[in-house]
Amino acid sequence: MGKIIKIIVAFVVVAAIGAGAYLYFMPKEEKAEEHKSLSAEEVEELSIDTDIITTNLASSGNFGIVQFNILLSDKDTKEEAEKRTAEVRAAVIATVASFTKEELLGESGITMIEEELTGRLTEVMEKGKVERVLVTEFKMQ
Repeated sequence: MGKIIKIIVAFVVVAAIGAGAYLYFMPKEEKAEEHKSLSAEEVEELSIDTDIITTNLASSGNFGIVQFNILLSDKDTKEEAEKRTAEVRAAVIATVASFTKEELLGESGITMIEEELTGRLTEVMEKGKVERVLVTEFKMQ
């Protein structure tokens, strides 16, 4: 019985050392680099503002007036977005028009439209990606 316990203890110790070595030597996650905060100048260089856009909402008789600031992953993506203003505008209109007035009420509605628009605009871009979308003007009637 004593030999079995020694074997089990030795196995546990070797496994713990192996797990510790793996955690110590494994490559650091690149996500930490993604969350690096940008300076105000970098944000300005990599973002564009949409025009003020008015569109009907999915709920009958309601419309929204919106404007967005779009942060892009790099300068090439910003240049592409500036050339694709019609597609960006169409994506904004389609996204806003898909929501009802009730869905857009409150902070959760703003967050929902920002996330939805980030996904749609990323699909439009051939180079890079959309890092985030912020609502800079929002009115509903």
